[in-house]
Amino acid sequence: MQFSKMKKQILSFVAPSLRPRLDLYATVDRHFHDGEARVWMTLDGEEIFRAEDLRFTFEADRRYALAKKRLPEKPERITLEIFQSDWFNTSRVLYEQIERELEEEGWHANYDVQKDLLLYPTLAIEEALTHPHAFIRGFALLDRRVGKRRLERVTCDTPFELTCLKIRLEAEVN
Repeated sequence: MQFSKMKKQILSFVAPSLRPRLDLYATVDRHFHDGEARVWMTLDGEEIFRAEDLRFTFEADRRYALAKKRLPEKPERITLEIFQSDWFNTSRVLYEQIERELEEEGWHANYDVQKDLLLYPTLAIEEALTHPHAFIRGFALLDRRVGKRRLERVTCDTPFELTCLKIRLEAEVN
């Protein structure tokens, strides 16, 4: 799906009080080998969210390099059996844990956010508010289907969710 269509569909969920103030952008830098991509969201022209593949991957790799001392010994020969080894399974779990920690800290990968943007319109609001991805939970707080009373009871796990909650509560007061 083209980003412009996805953007129009996603922004249609935003509460009416925020709709003219909120915008979503995406870009791909063709000068990079793989076309470094990023998505960002602005409120009144100020960036409130950013997801970048390269930045996210570099930080995940840096943390993995520091943590890989905890892994079992890597098999000397690379064969198909490596995929059943303790090293491979532990390594994969460690990398996934690092990615979850990064998301909780406010780092986001463009490739995950693009998938979330496609998924969001198919979710019921209850599913969106309890989804495992922080972007979906945060964006759900901007959704017109969430009322004021529910907003007042929400607890936030990530910086993006907290930002979205503050924005929505301020918009509902004014």
